[in-house]
Amino acid sequence: MRRHLWLSPLLTAALIALLLAARAATPAFAQERGGQAFASDVTVSVSLSEVSALTGDTFTFTSEITNSGSEVTPPLIANLDFVALDQSTYIDPEDWSPQRTLVVDPIAAGSSATQSWTVKPVLKGDVAVYVVVLPNSPDLTTAGSLAASAAIHLHVEEHRTLNPGGVLPVVLAVPGVLALAFAGLRVAGKRR
Repeated sequence: MRRHLWLSPLLTAALIALLLAARAATPAFAQERGGQAFASDVTVSVSLSEVSALTGDTFTFTSEITNSGSEVTPPLIANLDFVALDQSTYIDPEDWSPQRTLVVDPIAAGSSATQSWTVKPVLKGDVAVYVVVLPNSPDLTTAGSLAASAAIHLHVEEHRTLNPGGVLPVVLAVPGVLALAFAGLRVAGKRR
C-alpha cells in the first residue's frame, strides 16, 4: 500500500491542471462571436419592480431582451422563475404561471424582443420573480453564460372569502334540500 503513496499527489496535480485548463478555455459560442461572452451582449429588463397582490389575483408584466452586441444572437430561451424570499412560501412554478418558458427568435444586433408573462400567486408570502435568458443550444456548456433580469418583489396577502370558488350556494342548498326531503318522508310516513 505504501508503494502507491506517490500516486495521490500526482493525481491531485493532474486534476487541478485539468480544471484550470477547462476554466481558461473560452466557450465555443463565445469563440464564434469574436470572443464576446453571451451575457455581456444580452440584457434582460422587466416592466415592474414591485407588485402587491392577493392570492388568486392575476397580473401581467413584460420582459425585454436587448442585444447590444455586433452579431445576431442564436435562438434563445426565456424562462420565468420564482424564489421564495421568506423561506416559508412553497412555490410550485407551474401553479404560479401557465407558461414559464418561451422560445425567442434570434435578435439582430442593436435590437430587442419583448415577451409577456402572466403570474397568479397561489400562496401568501414574499417572492422574487425574474426572467432568465440562455441560448437555445443542446450543449449548454458551450453556449455561454446566462442573462437574468432584476427581480420583481412580489408581496402576496391571503385572500379570504366566505364563498371560495362560488360553492357557498351549493354547500347551503344541498343540506337544506336533504333536510326538506327527509322531513317530507317523515310526514308522509306518519299519515299512513
